[in-house]
Amino acid sequence: MIRILLILFLFVFQSISAQDDAKRMTQEKFYAEKKLFILNELELNEDIEKKFWEVYSKYDAQRLILSRDITLTNRKLLQNKIIEDFEIKELIQKTYENGLKSLELKKNMMSELSKIIENGNLVRLPSVELKFRQLMISRARNNK
Repeated sequence: MIRILLILFLFVFQSISAQDDAKRMTQEKFYAEKKLFILNELELNEDIEKKFWEVYSKYDAQRLILSRDITLTNRKLLQNKIIEDFEIKELIQKTYENGLKSLELKKNMMSELSKIIENGNLVRLPSVELKFRQLMISRARNNK
Protein backbone atom coordinates (compact mmCIF):
# COMPACT_ATOMS: atom_id res chain seq x y z
CA MET A 1 0.00 0.00 0.00
CA ILE A 2 2.82 2.36 0.86
CA ARG A 3 4.47 1.62 -2.49
CA ILE A 4 1.27 2.49 -4.34
CA LEU A 5 0.94 5.78 -2.43
CA LEU A 6 4.59 6.58 -3.07
CA ILE A 7 4.25 5.87 -6.80
CA LEU A 8 1.04 7.91 -6.93
CA PHE A 9 2.74 10.79 -5.10
CA LEU A 10 5.72 10.73 -7.48
CA PHE A 11 3.43 10.63 -10.51
CA VAL A 12 1.41 13.65 -9.28
CA PHE A 13 4.54 15.57 -8.35
CA GLN A 14 6.13 14.84 -11.73
CA SER A 15 3.05 15.94 -13.67
CA ILE A 16 2.80 19.20 -11.69
CA SER A 17 6.50 19.83 -12.26
CA ALA A 18 6.12 19.16 -16.00
CA GLN A 19 3.25 21.65 -16.19
CA ASP A 20 5.36 24.31 -14.47
CA ASP A 21 8.22 23.67 -16.88
CA ALA A 22 5.86 23.96 -19.84
CA LYS A 23 4.67 27.35 -18.57
CA ARG A 24 8.17 28.67 -18.16
CA MET A 25 9.65 30.17 -21.24
CA THR A 26 12.99 28.80 -22.34
CA GLN A 27 15.75 31.24 -23.07
CA GLU A 28 15.73 30.28 -26.74
CA LYS A 29 12.01 30.84 -27.03
CA PHE A 30 12.30 34.17 -25.23
CA TYR A 31 14.97 35.46 -27.64
CA ALA A 32 13.09 34.12 -30.65
CA GLU A 33 9.97 35.98 -29.53
CA LYS A 34 11.98 39.09 -28.80
CA LYS A 35 13.55 39.01 -32.24
CA LEU A 36 10.22 38.50 -33.96
CA PHE A 37 8.55 41.23 -31.90
CA ILE A 38 11.25 43.85 -32.50
CA LEU A 39 11.63 43.08 -36.20
CA ASN A 40 7.84 43.19 -36.71
CA GLU A 41 7.51 46.47 -34.84
CA LEU A 42 10.30 48.11 -36.82
CA GLU A 43 9.08 46.62 -40.12
CA LEU A 44 12.53 46.00 -41.56
CA ASN A 45 13.15 44.33 -44.92
CA GLU A 46 15.11 41.06 -45.03
CA ASP A 47 18.50 42.54 -45.94
CA ILE A 48 18.38 45.19 -43.24
CA GLU A 49 16.80 42.75 -40.78
CA LYS A 50 19.84 40.45 -40.84
CA LYS A 51 22.37 43.26 -40.43
CA PHE A 52 20.28 44.88 -37.70
CA TRP A 53 19.94 41.67 -35.71
CA GLU A 54 23.66 40.89 -35.86
CA VAL A 55 24.49 44.25 -34.28
CA TYR A 56 21.54 44.29 -31.90
CA SER A 57 22.11 40.77 -30.54
CA LYS A 58 25.82 41.48 -29.95
CA TYR A 59 25.04 44.54 -27.85
CA ASP A 60 22.05 42.89 -26.18
CA ALA A 61 24.30 40.10 -24.91
CA GLN A 62 26.72 42.68 -23.52
CA ARG A 63 23.83 44.54 -21.87
CA LEU A 64 22.68 41.32 -20.22
CA ILE A 65 26.10 40.71 -18.71
CA LEU A 66 26.30 44.30 -17.50
CA SER A 67 22.77 44.17 -16.12
CA ARG A 68 23.65 41.09 -14.05
CA ASP A 69 26.69 42.93 -12.68
CA ILE A 70 24.52 45.96 -11.83
CA THR A 71 21.97 43.74 -10.07
CA LEU A 72 24.68 42.03 -8.05
CA THR A 73 26.22 45.36 -7.03
CA ASN A 74 22.83 46.81 -6.06
CA ARG A 75 21.97 43.69 -4.07
CA LYS A 76 25.22 44.01 -2.11
CA LEU A 77 24.52 47.68 -1.42
CA LEU A 78 20.97 47.05 -0.25
CA GLN A 79 21.68 44.09 2.00
CA ASN A 80 21.06 44.69 5.66
CA LYS A 81 24.39 43.22 6.63
CA ILE A 82 26.93 45.53 8.18
CA ILE A 83 29.80 46.19 5.81
CA GLU A 84 32.80 48.44 6.15
CA ASP A 85 32.78 52.04 4.89
CA PHE A 86 35.47 51.32 2.29
CA GLU A 87 33.33 48.48 0.88
CA ILE A 88 30.34 50.80 0.62
CA LYS A 89 32.46 53.39 -1.20
CA GLU A 90 33.76 50.71 -3.59
CA LEU A 91 30.22 49.51 -4.33
CA ILE A 92 29.00 53.06 -4.91
CA GLN A 93 31.94 53.69 -7.25
CA LYS A 94 31.15 50.46 -9.09
CA THR A 95 27.51 51.60 -9.44
CA TYR A 96 28.67 54.81 -11.15
CA GLU A 97 31.10 52.89 -13.37
CA ASN A 98 28.36 50.45 -14.39
CA GLY A 99 26.09 53.37 -15.24
CA LEU A 100 28.78 54.85 -17.46
CA LYS A 101 29.40 51.47 -19.10
CA SER A 102 25.68 51.13 -19.76
CA LEU A 103 25.49 54.55 -21.39
CA GLU A 104 28.62 53.88 -23.47
CA LEU A 105 27.24 50.53 -24.60
CA LYS A 106 23.93 52.10 -25.63
CA LYS A 107 25.73 54.94 -27.41
CA ASN A 108 27.90 52.50 -29.38
CA MET A 109 24.93 50.31 -30.27
CA MET A 110 22.87 53.27 -31.49
CA SER A 111 25.84 54.60 -33.45
CA GLU A 112 26.34 51.27 -35.19
CA LEU A 113 22.61 50.78 -35.80
CA SER A 114 22.30 54.28 -37.26
CA LYS A 115 24.37 53.02 -40.21
CA ILE A 116 21.85 50.23 -40.80
CA ILE A 117 18.32 51.45 -40.02
CA GLU A 118 16.43 54.69 -40.56
CA ASN A 119 16.51 57.34 -37.83
CA GLY A 120 12.79 56.93 -37.18
CA ASN A 121 13.28 53.28 -36.29
CA LEU A 122 16.36 54.11 -34.27
CA VAL A 123 14.33 56.54 -32.17
CA ARG A 124 11.51 53.98 -31.78
CA LEU A 125 13.80 51.12 -30.70
CA PRO A 126 13.86 51.91 -26.93
CA SER A 127 10.06 52.14 -26.79
CA VAL A 128 9.73 48.87 -28.75
CA GLU A 129 12.07 47.18 -26.25
CA LEU A 130 10.01 48.57 -23.36
CA LYS A 131 6.80 47.37 -24.99
CA PHE A 132 8.28 43.86 -25.29
CA ARG A 133 9.39 43.84 -21.63
CA GLN A 134 5.92 44.93 -20.54
CA LEU A 135 4.38 42.16 -22.64
CA MET A 136 6.66 39.54 -21.05
CA ILE A 137 5.93 40.83 -17.54
CA SER A 138 2.21 40.71 -18.25
CA ARG A 139 2.49 37.13 -19.53
CA ALA A 140 4.52 36.07 -16.50
CA ARG A 141 1.90 37.50 -14.16
CA ASN A 142 -0.89 35.73 -16.01
CA ASN A 143 0.95 32.38 -15.91
CA LYS A 144 1.19 32.29 -12.11
